[in-house]
Amino acid sequence: MNLQQAIKWLGMICILAGIARIGMTPTAIVWGTDSPQELTCGFIACVLMSVGTIAAYMVQSRETGVTGFITTLAIIVANIVTTAMVWATFAFGADGPMPEGVLVDVTRMINMIGMMLGSLVFAILTFRANVFPRWVPALLVLMLLSLFLPIEDNKYFAAFWGIAYVGMGYCIWAEKLNQATAKTDAALSA
Repeated sequence: MNLQQAIKWLGMICILAGIARIGMTPTAIVWGTDSPQELTCGFIACVLMSVGTIAAYMVQSRETGVTGFITTLAIIVANIVTTAMVWATFAFGADGPMPEGVLVDVTRMINMIGMMLGSLVFAILTFRANVFPRWVPALLVLMLLSLFLPIEDNKYFAAFWGIAYVGMGYCIWAEKLNQATAKTDAALSA
């Protein structure tokens, strides 16, 4: 398996991660927030997003450079931390005694900085890199804006987040990246 095939399969993982994340919205609506069904979708999504985000960086690594690597790493770490938080909710139960203290506060802070700031910078870098079609960074920004929907217990954020990942993964899997990058990749592999 060469690098291009590996990136393509990582793109498929990105699609599956987005589908799992989208699954959180209907399960939260039907069974409630922090229900076992929603947490299962969230757990699967976090694990797959930690891997799938690598593909989104790899296809534009030359254009985004070190800053792209750092933001990708921040997003991956935030997904790993979210995975641990979801696992803790499984272990203690949604209504059980959740751990408290400085460690939990620091964990939540790392999660918020990694996800929100990392996603914002990643969207900007993706727009500037011009590797993905313009609608992909627009989906990333829409995902961030959906956080501010005036809905109690915003269950729709996960759907927007998943749609952004499905979009990125689709572009990678279907090789719908911009032509300039595709020609550069073909020249390098020849």
